[in-house]
Amino acid sequence: MKKMYFLKGMLLVFLAFQFYSCENEPLTGEFVEEEQNEAEEGQFKAQIEGQEYIANSVSATLTTDNQLVITGSKSGGENITLAIVDAAVGSFNLTYGGANQNSGSYFDGSINLLPYISAEALGGYGLMDITALDTSAQTVTGTFSFVGTRIKVDGDGNPILDANGDPVLEQISITAGAFNEIPYVLDDTGGGGTGGGDPNNEFFAKVDDVDFVAETLTVTEPMIGDVHMIKIEAKSAAGEQLRLDIPRSLGVGTFNMVRISDGTNLIALYNDGAGGENLTSNPGTITITEFDLEAGVLEATFAFTGTDPLNQAPEVVEVTEGSFTVYFEGVPGANNLFKANVDGAAFNPDEFIITTDIFNQYPTITLTATMDGQRMKLTFPATVTEGTFEMSTEVIEGDEIVGFYTPIVGTSITYVSNPGTIVITNYDVDNGIIEGTFNFSAVDATGQDPTVYQITAGEFLAVLP
Repeated sequence: MKKMYFLKGMLLVFLAFQFYSCENEPLTGEFVEEEQNEAEEGQFKAQIEGQEYIANSVSATLTTDNQLVITGSKSGGENITLAIVDAAVGSFNLTYGGANQNSGSYFDGSINLLPYISAEALGGYGLMDITALDTSAQTVTGTFSFVGTRIKVDGDGNPILDANGDPVLEQISITAGAFNEIPYVLDDTGGGGTGGGDPNNEFFAKVDDVDFVAETLTVTEPMIGDVHMIKIEAKSAAGEQLRLDIPRSLGVGTFNMVRISDGTNLIALYNDGAGGENLTSNPGTITITEFDLEAGVLEATFAFTGTDPLNQAPEVVEVTEGSFTVYFEGVPGANNLFKANVDGAAFNPDEFIITTDIFNQYPTITLTATMDGQRMKLTFPATVTEGTFEMSTEVIEGDEIVGFYTPIVGTSITYVSNPGTIVITNYDVDNGIIEGTFNFSAVDATGQDPTVYQITAGEFLAVLP
């Protein structure tokens, strides 16, 4: 599958929301003094607010057009990512914004899914030195430091706003960054995409009641962290740009857009191409009528009101009558499936939702299927492997596998698996596809209701978000 690197996906997160060019800016602004490289061979380290950070794992990728991405990760979702355009031995401005695509970012693994990023629009800045780029050994060595900023969120993960309704920002300082002889992988996909576009692609919208006719249309499949996305970018002859980022895990149906994304959410953007701000969906909806992951076909209609996500610019744009049919590289066997029998009667849901979460530091996957007021749910750790596993009655630690069945949503109690078995028959981590079968007896966890529902012939194929 074609992938676009974190360099071009992650930066959607923040609020400059720039459309990308291929130029670098000169080194300007405030930087810390040149760092000393104290990393051991193969090591990635830094100081985060004075606390030592040593990555448990390090990965690096260099494309044929010299886009370099280095990520040093720790457990719990914590990582530092450096993204450089036109990588070579030398100094690089990490102050992302305008024509400069280079950046540093830090995910802290908290409830706040947004990274701290060295974005100029938010007061961030940084510097990275590549001191060695060995094309024979395929290793890279260098130092870095940056100040990253992000939107602060509350306990529910929602942005905290000040008295003026503007997002409250928080900042972090990362210094003494160093990486030494980190192996990199060469990727010749060039970031994916369709170039001028598949001739069968179609795109249309109205912007403030004026036809938006796409002169170029590009469809790419970025992978943001572990989340697969479909990104559609349309550009008119006048330079206007419309962009939609769509999670690959969505199916047929109507979905609400967000105005601020960590790169993994459904969002739309508009730019007038004449120096105006990027305006994001607030509100916006998309109705997907076909999303065939196996054949690689996505058809939908959409509309949104575009506003400045920071509420600092007064511009408002209405995008209406949006529609498109686009084609992308499909994945064999990638269409979602869920079915089972309840006491011998077929359970073929009309809605199937796949979600991921963190429970007690365990990443979890939950499959929720609904049919005629009935609901069936499976939850299991994302670290599950192919094999046969016994189900539990509740999630306590986070690594349990539990089945749930609700006969009448909103009226009856939810019955839980006791006993139950799940068989993971295929887990394609690279493509985010998991398949399995299951059977369980659904009982009242309190033991007060003697009713038992027999869930048999269960089968699923889930494309993970």
